[in-house]
Amino acid sequence: MSGIVIADSSPLIGLARIGQLELLHLLYTEIWIPPAVHTELKPDAQRPGSQKLKAALEANWLHVASSDQFSAETCAELLQSLDLGESEAIALAEAMNARFLLIDERKGRMVATRRGLPIAGIGSVLLAAKHHGHIQSIAVELAALKKAGYRLSDVLVRKLLELAGE
Repeated sequence: MSGIVIADSSPLIGLARIGQLELLHLLYTEIWIPPAVHTELKPDAQRPGSQKLKAALEANWLHVASSDQFSAETCAELLQSLDLGESEAIALAEAMNARFLLIDERKGRMVATRRGLPIAGIGSVLLAAKHHGHIQSIAVELAALKKAGYRLSDVLVRKLLELAGE
């Protein structure tokens, strides 16, 4: 697959915690994050997934944008209803004409959709990974996410399992 993917912090942290951050690198050409998302990731922290995030940044397949790569005005407007990471991620996705914005928070997804941005969540990444043979079972990965404290609705889990044929 190709195209630029802009990511918010939650899906990156979730994938890193279950040891599947590398799926993004396998599936997509370029993954970018804005400065606020980089700060939220805390790659130097001693918490689950931090070392995977740090390794992705050091390997230079997870890129950090600079604040001059997106509109400060757009970001300021978005900050009225979203947090800084989500605001910057949406502004960056618009500025870079991203293939999609990887975001899981409901409010951020709604705002991005209203602005005409294609969005995807962690479930979409897992479906693509299974389709391309990078993982065997979505059920296993979803269970690992749940165990790691990642919240996914039962409705979403059932839909993902159905789409995966599991």
